[in-house]
Amino acid sequence: MSQYQRILLLADPSLRRTPAFERAVWLARASGAALHIALFDRDPLISAAALVTDTRHTEAAIAQWLEPRRQWLHSETDDLIGKGLNVTSEAVWSRPSQHAILQHVDEFKPDLVVKDVHYEPLLRRVLIAPLDWQLLRSCPCPLLLVNTLTRALPKRIVAAVDASSQSSEHRALNEQVIHQALSMAIQCDAQLHLVYAFSGPQSMIDPAGAGIGPIGELARLLQPQHQQHFDELADAHGVPPDRRHFLHGPAAPTIADFLREHHSDVLVIGSAHRTLFDRLLIGTTAEAMLDAAPCNVLAVKS
Repeated sequence: MSQYQRILLLADPSLRRTPAFERAVWLARASGAALHIALFDRDPLISAAALVTDTRHTEAAIAQWLEPRRQWLHSETDDLIGKGLNVTSEAVWSRPSQHAILQHVDEFKPDLVVKDVHYEPLLRRVLIAPLDWQLLRSCPCPLLLVNTLTRALPKRIVAAVDASSQSSEHRALNEQVIHQALSMAIQCDAQLHLVYAFSGPQSMIDPAGAGIGPIGELARLLQPQHQQHFDELADAHGVPPDRRHFLHGPAAPTIADFLREHHSDVLVIGSAHRTLFDRLLIGTTAEAMLDAAPCNVLAVKS
């Protein structure tokens, strides 16, 4: 059975075929999955007027405003159906918010959600978490965020695992990352590579406030353990030696450099739950990788 049975594409309100649109179509064609295209958009002026205007006038204004969006979706859907795909679509009167999208995900129950990456200005990101970040944390199914498109189907897929611990939480997330990466690789006849970025301890302070270590020596002591965890994970999934990469350095920039050097198409990462305090203090590796990765990012949860 194919990895993907139902794919949900979050269409761009610009009414054009974006990289995410093309990626979703190609994956649907390769897998035979049903593709549902949802376009979330609304006019803030009509929304404001609805507070003081008769309901009938508001409904008429909304219908008129949505009509060109429905026409565009209808045209694109007919074109894809004519090419043999199983496609449905709808225009949703709602801003593209986390709540509206997750409600749609819950109703459609897709195996994969596909969305274009949208970069927010730094100041706005400080004040409000970008929608992409929100979905990384909360989307219950695999989320493919598309920032570029170089070829029809991905040919080099990289699974980024965490070999720092053998806890049940780490193992479960690593298994999901590798499972999703391997499934996509099989679906697309692509190479699967496994990576881990070992950065070692960043700082070690004793209760009295004096440094213990040297840090470099502690890193040398820890590395063999991390290497062993990584090799055991690679062995368990049959990843050949030339496709397993134990890297050195901070995760986001180190893996991003690897992806760039090896012309990778998709990075598969785990998105673990964090408390609000954790996110404000240190953010998450998944969010950092989304900003740094030069390729598409597929985020999964355990």
